[in-house]
Amino acid sequence: MWTIDENGYYSSATARYITYENPSDLGPNTTRFELEALKSALSIAVASRRILILPSFHCCSGCAVSSRAKCSNPHFHCSLLSILRISAFDRVFGSRYREHSFLSNRLVPDRIKHSLFARPVFINASALPEVRHSVDKSAVEVLTVANYTRGATLSEVVRWISRHNETAVIKFHSLYGNSVDWHSDVHFGAKLKRWFDAGFDCSDYEQWSTSTLNLANMWPDRNPTTRSSANRRN
Repeated sequence: MWTIDENGYYSSATARYITYENPSDLGPNTTRFELEALKSALSIAVASRRILILPSFHCCSGCAVSSRAKCSNPHFHCSLLSILRISAFDRVFGSRYREHSFLSNRLVPDRIKHSLFARPVFINASALPEVRHSVDKSAVEVLTVANYTRGATLSEVVRWISRHNETAVIKFHSLYGNSVDWHSDVHFGAKLKRWFDAGFDCSDYEQWSTSTLNLANMWPDRNPTTRSSANRRN
């Protein structure tokens, strides 16, 4: 685990963060939806002046627009470098995000690790009914927006976050679909589009090769299908 703490990368006691999850396997469009969610998360981070802690991503292939990703092993998760070229991403967003394992680093102050919003925030606007209907509303903090069809405006999300400035880490349940309408924001929309065009460059890096995944599928408790087949044989 990284221990280089340049400019308080880990040890800052005053930095504020947001994070979110990619909890759903959305079939061949998984990567596309997860990249859209990443754009929404970065938009919130920029507008709220918080730092984004990345989620993990499903180990799929097919980042290019109009491609339908192969996602035959959705129960495995990979880092962002399996989808985007980190060199391009860093040039644009290098100071605005942290790696998925950030909060596990020993250099991160306990006051940051323990200052986590009690329940994940769920924006009640999404283009994905299967996600919306699967959410247990009693387990999340619902952020109600004015225009359900267009999604939350950045100002709506920032206004909600500003009421929780004392909380170091605000976690969103997920940000699929049109959860956040960053495109229409008069202050950030055009700038964010330029940044996304420059920073989102599809990677051809395969973090999980086919042979590795085949081996991983043989691990105990990793593949329910394999396990149930073995049980039937016994």
